[in-house]
Amino acid sequence: MKLYAVIHGVCGLYEGYSDTTCEFFPDEESAIKHIKQNLDDYRKDEMCVNIEHSGDMMHTFVTMDRDPDNYKACVPSDMDHDDYVAENGDDVSVEVFRIVEVDASRYENSSTTEHIWLTWDQQDACVAWDYYPLCMSLVARVSSDVMDNSTDDNPHQSLHDLAQMGEFISSVYYRNEAFIDIDDYTMHAFRIPKKLNTND
Repeated sequence: MKLYAVIHGVCGLYEGYSDTTCEFFPDEESAIKHIKQNLDDYRKDEMCVNIEHSGDMMHTFVTMDRDPDNYKACVPSDMDHDDYVAENGDDVSVEVFRIVEVDASRYENSSTTEHIWLTWDQQDACVAWDYYPLCMSLVARVSSDVMDNSTDDNPHQSLHDLAQMGEFISSVYYRNEAFIDIDDYTMHAFRIPKKLNTND
């Protein structure tokens, strides 16, 4: 069984980075249609100053600017797009739509009560791992990664990290998505559905 995930969120750790979403579709055409419908809405927004996508629509980037006239005055005459975004980071955000092909065939006929997960590295705006872990494996890997990245000797920070980890574990077992944000470790996990509800 192949599914197509559409991940949508801001790139990096800009405002709203914890609001990254993921929707699953039965085929690539449906995923592309979903993105195109969203892009139609963005084009109507005066703050939308740039839309770039790969030819196959697998990667789409939308640039939003609180001062769109400034963008139009500077790009491309004085500077290129990426330099403008870097220089005006407080007023500009870049959002990504990413289509991820998910091969869930090993999961399709499984009798396990656990779920498999798609992981998203928020800082680099890409799929975090090249496999789809089960719940227990996801919790174990994130716990290990967080411990490896931990450099803070502050006991108050450690309590905060422990609370974050507890919330993440709870989300893995009781929700369809989980989010962890500890130090330089910022990751979303999205539960891959066993079956898609389609209205067709």
